[in-house]
Amino acid sequence: MKKTRTIILILLALTALVVCSCSKSGQGSTAPAQTAQTQTTGEKITLTVWGSQEDQEMLRDMCNAYAAANPDKNYKFLFGVQSESDAADKVLNDPESGPDIFAFASDQINKLIQAGALARIGGSILENIIQVNSAESIDAATVSIGGEEQVYAFPMTGDNTYFVYYDKSFFSADDVKSLDTMLSVAGASGKQIAYKLYNDGWYLSSFFFAVPELSYKVTYGDDLTEKAVEINYDSAKGLEVMKALRGYFADGALSANVDDSKIIAGIRSGSIVAAVSGTWLKGQIQEIWGDNMAVAAMPTATIGGQAVKLNGYFGYKLIGVNGYSANRAEALKLAQWLTNEANQIKRFEVRGFGPTNKAAMASSQVKSDPVISVVLAQSEYFRTQKGVPNSYWTPMASLTMQFVDSDDPASIPDADLQALLDSLCAQVRR
Repeated sequence: MKKTRTIILILLALTALVVCSCSKSGQGSTAPAQTAQTQTTGEKITLTVWGSQEDQEMLRDMCNAYAAANPDKNYKFLFGVQSESDAADKVLNDPESGPDIFAFASDQINKLIQAGALARIGGSILENIIQVNSAESIDAATVSIGGEEQVYAFPMTGDNTYFVYYDKSFFSADDVKSLDTMLSVAGASGKQIAYKLYNDGWYLSSFFFAVPELSYKVTYGDDLTEKAVEINYDSAKGLEVMKALRGYFADGALSANVDDSKIIAGIRSGSIVAAVSGTWLKGQIQEIWGDNMAVAAMPTATIGGQAVKLNGYFGYKLIGVNGYSANRAEALKLAQWLTNEANQIKRFEVRGFGPTNKAAMASSQVKSDPVISVVLAQSEYFRTQKGVPNSYWTPMASLTMQFVDSDDPASIPDADLQALLDSLCAQVRR
């Protein structure tokens, strides 16, 4: 009995010694112990990434490559399908439960910041993205708050704009420099030019932007709310634009009530021989026209008796990190990876997107691409899609409704055109 008690006491002493030793080894520096645990046990870091349906496979490849480049950590990636055009609305439904990382259009940045749905970028990551990306793309990701310029997103692509696709077996390179010439040549053969100038303020703005005197301006408060909105489309210059649009809508060679599906159907049937659109239609148009597909910068139009260059919006697609992300530091690193030089070139190769990374923009494959070279050239004078009044899009979309509804657009009186402009500006101003 005594022997048994002695053995038990020895075992208890040894147990106490082991417990004490373990406790001491965890004291003094907890960071090394935690790091060792991550490396040994592979502590899981879960990140949810949203992107468009077309980008899902590419995003998975990029994220898997990131995990392979960081073998000391155990990443789990969850993917969600969400287009950049309405990403902000979806995130703002419940930003606290939203994705860690998501892509969005540059004109959505203000409302995302207001809701705390974007994490501010700073430190070495900020220094890097400023150094490697174009100044225009950084500007698209920057807002002024309290007089301080702050960056809230990573530039991803720089090509969200429009230009002219045309069948070079039908038009010469000189023909497509002028909208008037294009319509004349197409009309003579019973063909049409597709240009979405109805129910779409994004495309329609190209006519107003062609006149330097026409503009809008938003004044923001420190909380990024719109304090005042000015717009002068209801001026004499604005009326000149409406008169020009009236004439173009009266031309049977203009197909203004179109969308992407109608454009492709028209090109396939042979009724449409040129179209104003963007990079997203390149693959489908090239499949139909083959080597006859050509691209050109936006043409001139006759406004106020003068041939003026049609301008337009130049938007950027950005990647943001949710301000409510539980893994914000890790999400910022992944967002930087997803938008680095190699992955911007990958987006160009896989999807045909224009890069914002300066080294990628200067690469031979990007500079030699006929579509992206036109896009990058236009970026120098197109208007960055940023600071657009919240009240702008809806009235702009309906501005030309009367042209389409009328049996004879050319007969619409000037007074009606002025009334449309007055109504537009009354809805936009604040």
